[in-house]
Amino acid sequence: MRASMHQTPWSQVHLPHDAMLSADEAVASRQFVTSLARGLAILEAFRDGDGKFGNQAIATRTGLPKPTVSRLTHTLVELGYLAYCRRERKYSLASSTLALGFAVQHYNRARHRLRPHLEALVARFGGSAVLVAASRQTVICVDRCATDGQAAPYGIDTGARIALFDSALGRLFAAALPARKRSDALAHLRHDQPADGQEIAARIEQIVRNGRRQGFYTSEQAASTGGMTPVMASIGAADETASGVLACFVPTRLLTRDKPLLAIGSACARAAQEIAVEVLKATVSRNDGCERGRPVRVA
Repeated sequence: MRASMHQTPWSQVHLPHDAMLSADEAVASRQFVTSLARGLAILEAFRDGDGKFGNQAIATRTGLPKPTVSRLTHTLVELGYLAYCRRERKYSLASSTLALGFAVQHYNRARHRLRPHLEALVARFGGSAVLVAASRQTVICVDRCATDGQAAPYGIDTGARIALFDSALGRLFAAALPARKRSDALAHLRHDQPADGQEIAARIEQIVRNGRRQGFYTSEQAASTGGMTPVMASIGAADETASGVLACFVPTRLLTRDKPLLAIGSACARAAQEIAVEVLKATVSRNDGCERGRPVRVA
């Protein structure tokens, strides 16, 4: 089974209905800049290895009207976020987008502290370990470690986006999210899919209840194909932007008396707690640096 690699159509890129918003959230919704969201949706249409796209292909991927896409791609070219090939009449990501990616990596000072935890899990149990962060109704793989020659599990490699509600694996990721992130995602699900949302949410909540009893999250349905058993734990970081999920993908054939599922799950949960501590340290260090670097106001 391959994870559902998700490209969110524009029709799904919106805020919840006003009835779902608090007073503060209602004010925030009025500040929502639609044109900016559409421009970002176009950038998200490009994926690793996808190459170049024309306006029609971008319109199809995003669900945006082609005239709107044409105006936005022109603007993004002028700003250096897209490059235009006149011969092929197609667009590709450009250097300004790359600069944003490097800025994010530089800003996330915790990442170099987190990778040893992934490496330790892989060295002990084999397979792969990945870190994912929540993004609307998807999760994005931000780092991955694997044994030599191990293919990306279910196609999940760094930068991959996985839909939370389209597959058993996605639902397992949804269950393993920290409570607040999971609650937000399920609220969007119930609003966007009133017919099926309640049933999908109930299946996720059952995984959550099972996970609370054993201290980690797994799913026989998610492990039924592909020869890999996924085991996950929440990373409940104090910095909400850095919270996410630690997932281990262990070849099912390696689950033996010496490497039982409980041992793998317990190790994954401990590593997730240690990662949360590392993220907290990095957050405190970052905030302290911001305070020291704050400009002095002159009266």
